[in-house]
Amino acid sequence: MVRAAAWLLLLTVAGALMPASAVADTNAGPVWREILALYDGREEPRPDQTRIHRFAEMPLNHLGFVVTYWDVNAGLPEAEHTANLHGLLIWFRRPQASAVHVWARHLVAQGTRMVVLGDGGVSYGEAPPDDASRLFQEIGFRVSGAFVDLTYAARVLHRDGLIGFEQPLDPVLPAFPIVETVGADVASHLVLEHREAGATQPSSVVLTSGRGGFIATGYSIYEEPISGRTRWIVDPFAFFRTAYGVARMPIPDVTTLSGRRMYFSHIDGDGWNNVSRIDPYHDKQTISAEVVLRELIAPYPDLPVSVGVIGADVDEKYGPVETARRVTRALFALPQVEVATHTYTHPYQWSFFENYDRELEERLIGTGESEWPALFGDRIRRLAKRLFPALSHKLRVDAKNASTIDPKTDDNTHGGEDDPPRAFAEAPFDLDQETRGAVRAAEKLAPAGKRTALYLWSGGAEPFEAAIAQTRALGVRNMNGGDSRVDADYPSISYLSPVARSVGAERQIYAGQANDFLYITDGAGRDHGYLHLDATINATDAPRRLKPVNVYYHMFAGERAAQLAAVRRHLDTARQSVWTPVAAAHYAAIADGFFSTEITALDETSWLIRNRGALETLRFDDAAGLAVDFGRSVGVLGQRRRGATLYVALDEAQEDVLLALAPAESAGGQPHLIEGRWTFRDLRPKDCGFSVMAKGFGPGQMRWGGLTPGIYRVAVTAADKTVWDATAEVGEDGRLALTADVDAMQPVDVDVTCLEPDGQD
Repeated sequence: MVRAAAWLLLLTVAGALMPASAVADTNAGPVWREILALYDGREEPRPDQTRIHRFAEMPLNHLGFVVTYWDVNAGLPEAEHTANLHGLLIWFRRPQASAVHVWARHLVAQGTRMVVLGDGGVSYGEAPPDDASRLFQEIGFRVSGAFVDLTYAARVLHRDGLIGFEQPLDPVLPAFPIVETVGADVASHLVLEHREAGATQPSSVVLTSGRGGFIATGYSIYEEPISGRTRWIVDPFAFFRTAYGVARMPIPDVTTLSGRRMYFSHIDGDGWNNVSRIDPYHDKQTISAEVVLRELIAPYPDLPVSVGVIGADVDEKYGPVETARRVTRALFALPQVEVATHTYTHPYQWSFFENYDRELEERLIGTGESEWPALFGDRIRRLAKRLFPALSHKLRVDAKNASTIDPKTDDNTHGGEDDPPRAFAEAPFDLDQETRGAVRAAEKLAPAGKRTALYLWSGGAEPFEAAIAQTRALGVRNMNGGDSRVDADYPSISYLSPVARSVGAERQIYAGQANDFLYITDGAGRDHGYLHLDATINATDAPRRLKPVNVYYHMFAGERAAQLAAVRRHLDTARQSVWTPVAAAHYAAIADGFFSTEITALDETSWLIRNRGALETLRFDDAAGLAVDFGRSVGVLGQRRRGATLYVALDEAQEDVLLALAPAESAGGQPHLIEGRWTFRDLRPKDCGFSVMAKGFGPGQMRWGGLTPGIYRVAVTAADKTVWDATAEVGEDGRLALTADVDAMQPVDVDVTCLEPDGQD
């Protein structure tokens, strides 16, 4: 009944907002966010192996788009799959059948915008087939077939601000086709001129139009010849925004919460039982998990952390577990620790187990035959060698081939050259045990009522569809993978992953940033390498906020002093930073909400938001001079401006939201959140003040706006008992800043009330 009443209220308010001419208003109606990416499975077998996923999906997510994938080898999508598209995207590596171009042209002619990256499914140097030519002309360009292979006589005729985003054009230009523009609305962002035998030919190798856009091969991403490092030549945000005709709309945002950048942390259980080498723990044979408990978790009650234990590490079938279980119970008992699992037997390469062959696994782990290196890449083999040095019998069915570490050299020494498909291979693989068994193993060591909230993928973190489906059926969020970095070694946003990975009908949520293992194993390896996470945190906050902050590490951080110190440095930074800390499963739920959110435009300045799940922030990138009109909005908690970007905080208590904007000087005001360290819900304005529920970690730093100047009493209550109170003054700017030094891991009520001159309420 509550939801029905709220929805009726929204419809009533929406009706009042809707102008009489709204039916004819082209800005009114559903905001379609889907970009359908066509790919060729002969060249790129899975969606996550495509260049679209690697390079284009992240900036498209940032603009609010959801990318879905379709393999052209499965035929072409029927009408029910294209009815709600915002746009199409292709980036083929080989020529395509004419049916692809005919199908795409039909959609473009109906108003679906299309972006062509690369050669568009035709062969450079040859006249394109008629169907491809008609598609390209519908978008706004013509390819004659002429191709400039030797570019020494070519020059740049025109370029604009989209070009040179991370990488300037190479003085020796890449080969390029001769591209003509078609249509008065085409904007050429990079025009090259080919000169030969006294004649010149211009070529628009980067262009956009009212129907889409095009970037020729070699002019979107630059790849260094030796290192293979990649950088964007074209500004992907500006290009996609223009090519897809992005109008002002609320963008579901997964980086910000309560007006602040979001922070979360999680630990994979790798190295849980490794004996620490750190003094004085080494002499006491203290396991790494206990060192992490004492040094990195217990001292930081104000920072939530999700701890993923590997089921087999606490299973007596795989060795002595008394110490591991004791430490696990102590960890999970801490209120700031979220219970998570990091699988049961720690698969390194999940695809090996999709069509599981026990005989092959036994052959690989027992004899080290030659199939293993061909099946699994160097990254996975290095992962096994470094993360599980002390597993002994766990790494091989045959204990004689166990992996150990030479304490004098810190080098891995092996009885065999090959690594196992998973860390614990004594019993046949069982997907139910790997998922349900792992969830239950964690819960058995947690306090009563504390449930497993998160499933953290292991190894290469590329689970198959059925595995992800199992975690969702169990009611837990799933996360890991992505390996996002921007730093001196990876100097480009091209190394940032999108929000998630599509796997059939399922979705794997990526971690926010790369984990400590990737930093530690760079080059020859450096135990202090995780210190360099700072560069990624900074680069993904400015000039645009692309990622939340994610301190993601492994239990083997408790094994070496340098690794421990690196993580501690990041925790100290988090404690002092203006961020909003949440549990990792909360972030995963927000990320899921990014994909489910539905937006309906009522007119140019108001929208209905539905089915957003846990997503609580919307963003406007072009909101200079605009603000939330709180008088016309329903379910909006607050707003915070960052340059021209406006972050809008939504009220978790309101399932469906109506959001309206207005010029800042006329938007009208009521009590609203500007920013806070906690999360807030159920904002209830009063005649002079407000009440709100709050929950969070650490001190309750918060700023509120829209209040009448004067003196206020602020009281925080828990279980009907006042646990903190103070008086504060609101100046002419209508803002109230305070820090409630109280525990809010369980929900509290914050009440802000005007005081009369005599000090009475």
